[in-house]
Amino acid sequence: MSVSEVLRSEKATEQETKAVRKNVYTPATDLYSNEEEHVLLLDLPGVKEGDLEISIEKDELRISAKTSTAEVKGELRYSEYGTGDYRRSFLLSEPVEEDKITAVLKNGVLQLKLPRKKPLSKKIEVRTS
Repeated sequence: MSVSEVLRSEKATEQETKAVRKNVYTPATDLYSNEEEHVLLLDLPGVKEGDLEISIEKDELRISAKTSTAEVKGELRYSEYGTGDYRRSFLLSEPVEEDKITAVLKNGVLQLKLPRKKPLSKKIEVRTS
């Protein structure tokens, strides 16, 4: 195999790798809190509901989403918008009501509501002997 054939082969492999590799972005996030809940707003442009995954394991909230590019005919001349996947995780500093969490994806913005777990309180009756 000649040097030019090796270089062509390496260049083709590099182009294939770039085509397969996707960018991974950290979505911009706003966090609001009040006495009842925490509300997270995450920017996820180009994400469809079926391509979004949200999970909680122990004290970690994980959000991941996939995007796909629209098929446009023609040669791309200039681009400012990058597509790729989104990943973000948060460590929860206090317990939340996991079964009451809501998630709404609308116009490229994910709204997550995490209700705070109410502390259990019990009144202890004091008796005199």
